[in-house]
Amino acid sequence: MSRPHQYLPGTFYEVTRRCVERAHKLTPDYARGGKYSSTVEHLYKYATARFAKRYGVEVMAVCLMANHMHEIVFDRYGKIDKFLQKRNAMFANMVKVRYGLPAGIFEKSDGKYNRLEGARPFAKLDDLDGHGGARGGGPTSTGTVLTEKISYVLANPVAAGLVASPEEWPGIVSSVEDLLGKSVVVKRPLEYLAQNDAKNAPEVTFSMAAPPEAIAQFANSAAMLEATEGALQRRIRSARRRHAQRFAGRLRVLATSPHARATSYEPFGRRVPRITTAGDLEAARRLIAEMRAFRKAYRIALEALKAGKRRVTFPAGTGKMHSTYGFPREAYPVPAAA
Repeated sequence: MSRPHQYLPGTFYEVTRRCVERAHKLTPDYARGGKYSSTVEHLYKYATARFAKRYGVEVMAVCLMANHMHEIVFDRYGKIDKFLQKRNAMFANMVKVRYGLPAGIFEKSDGKYNRLEGARPFAKLDDLDGHGGARGGGPTSTGTVLTEKISYVLANPVAAGLVASPEEWPGIVSSVEDLLGKSVVVKRPLEYLAQNDAKNAPEVTFSMAAPPEAIAQFANSAAMLEATEGALQRRIRSARRRHAQRFAGRLRVLATSPHARATSYEPFGRRVPRITTAGDLEAARRLIAEMRAFRKAYRIALEALKAGKRRVTFPAGTGKMHSTYGFPREAYPVPAAA
């Protein structure tokens, strides 16, 4: 049984979701055959907008690669688990219908829900590896964990050696300017969804923006954009040096079949991080202590339930046992005002 996760209101997350068997099932705009023509970007935006407002999840940055996706989100109500469950199911089913895929889209594991908190200067981004970790030994650059992770998401197509800049990526990748706010009306796609279904509106509004809680970590929104753009450009320069300016290119990306899969070597068995603090040791100690306290309280409640106790209260932040099985939970702590 996997360890329980705690979801609290007012939390930033890095969300990563990978396709099964590293298959290119999210390849952008592949249009060879099939009866549907919606882009993967269209399907993602509709599914995300369909549930984001309902569960209070605000998208700050996103990049859909051919076989995985990255998002930086703000969970306002502590319901990110329900949002991802509903959104990912709808998105995956629409992609399956779009490309006529016989099997599932995403890996069965729950992916990476990486809590982001910390504001201490971190390693210079030229010294970061391809996965956002520090190689060590480099000078420091001021910023927050949001600066580090947003720049990592936006630079992903370049870091993978596919295109020379994020603007060349034919799929969906947000920009630094989207942090100031961006909205687009998305029509209900033909894939998977019944066109007379009242549950799924004919049009939804997909929105992206940095919430006030993110801007509060900087002097103002202009400072946030400047820090994030600087971090992004350093990552792009580092990736270009690493790939010696040799990239697959936009046309090769567009020719990638959703029935193919990656063949390059990828190590398995790595630990999946649950928190990232950008070198802020004080924040790391506090979050680890909170995580251990939550797991201990959860274990005590679960053992009491297994022992036959009928009225069991789970700790604040419990997701599945509360929303799925109906057990009460402690009141959420009141988040500090931004």
